[in-house]
Amino acid sequence: MTSDDSILVVGAGFVGLSTAAFLAGGGRRVTVVEKNRLVVDSLNRGKLHFHEPTLAREIGKVLKSGRLEITTPSKESYQRSSMIFVAIDSADQRTRKMKLAAFDRMAQWIGGVKREKPAVVVLKSTNILGFAELFRVLLDAAPYGASVRLAVNPEFLREGFAYEDTAKPWRIIVGTQDTPTRTRMVRFFRSVYGSSVPLVATDWKSAELIKLSSNLYLAHRLTFINEIAEYARPEGLDIDAIRKGIGLDPRIGQDYFEPGLGFGGSCLPKDCHLINSREVGGEFWFLTAQIALDVNDRILDRVVDGLESQLGKLKGRKIALLGAAFKPQTDDTRGSRAVELAVRLKRLGARVSVYEPFLKSAERIVEGNLQLEHNLEAAVSDASAIVIGTAHRRFRSLKPESIARLVRKRLVVDRPAALARRQWEKYGFQFI
Repeated sequence: MTSDDSILVVGAGFVGLSTAAFLAGGGRRVTVVEKNRLVVDSLNRGKLHFHEPTLAREIGKVLKSGRLEITTPSKESYQRSSMIFVAIDSADQRTRKMKLAAFDRMAQWIGGVKREKPAVVVLKSTNILGFAELFRVLLDAAPYGASVRLAVNPEFLREGFAYEDTAKPWRIIVGTQDTPTRTRMVRFFRSVYGSSVPLVATDWKSAELIKLSSNLYLAHRLTFINEIAEYARPEGLDIDAIRKGIGLDPRIGQDYFEPGLGFGGSCLPKDCHLINSREVGGEFWFLTAQIALDVNDRILDRVVDGLESQLGKLKGRKIALLGAAFKPQTDDTRGSRAVELAVRLKRLGARVSVYEPFLKSAERIVEGNLQLEHNLEAAVSDASAIVIGTAHRRFRSLKPESIARLVRKRLVVDRPAALARRQWEKYGFQFI
């Protein structure tokens, strides 16, 4: 038997847990199902498996209240839920292709349960254009799947602010194909957020394209400012002033407009590939997605070229990489440009010492099989160059006079401008 306020969330990642914590905090009964038993046990002990401080506190609150349950999947959990939010990984990080088998199994599971009242499956996972249509076919092939309603509700979360962005979203996108489902979803979100949050109700494909094109635009913002920074750097120009001067135009803005090693993470590179996917959607092709990816790759080429121009062959040289997460104040190394750079340097024979302050308990980074150094002084000691891989706030307080005594050569690569360059230059550091 279902209940109107009984919510099921499939997947205990950033999106799933943020959705569950916020809805449970608002008084609804929420169940999170996660196939990884170790993750389930850890969460029920109050420990998140990734760095997200606000979310960790909120999960602890709603677990104590009894409104949130975290468990492994079961038929009963699907059967008693009126709304099922699907928040599992949608694409393979290595191949950039959809995990169709996982969604096939989910459709069979959901559609194999008979309910007194039709449930609504809400796809939050980022998908290729036309994926909802494919999932509809998979549902219809299941014994009771034809009665299941389907909606697309893409997420727009920033890692590091996952709960905050769930609690106070900039907009809500709802994609449906029939009036009853649209009415039900709009009524649900208005009951959750009131009328202050803009809501766009549209069809499945349009909702999917809103998500994909939003991330493609963000990728191009970062690509643009990185290209400007690369153009300005050889001239010794003030990159931070240039960025601010451009961004003060309200039509452009300064958010998500900072140079670095390029865009990375689990979303932007993946979505640049997904928007060009032909698995579903036929002839859709967006050339600008490939341009962004190509420019992104060239940034790391330039970093390697700069190191080689100063050090000669990198074989045997120690390079200290400070920060390996894909963005500041997180511990997520998926799609990290810093990790990719470390792999490239290792292939050239460099000894790469990786220091990531948010991975204190890990021995190595799986992507690239990189050994971690947990002491910053040891990481930079005897290094021929320091590379800022991630602009964590704590790196801004590094004292150049202390670092200067430890390194072999005073050479710095700081694409995100995390260090006070003029202060470091006073101690003989050269920025490339």
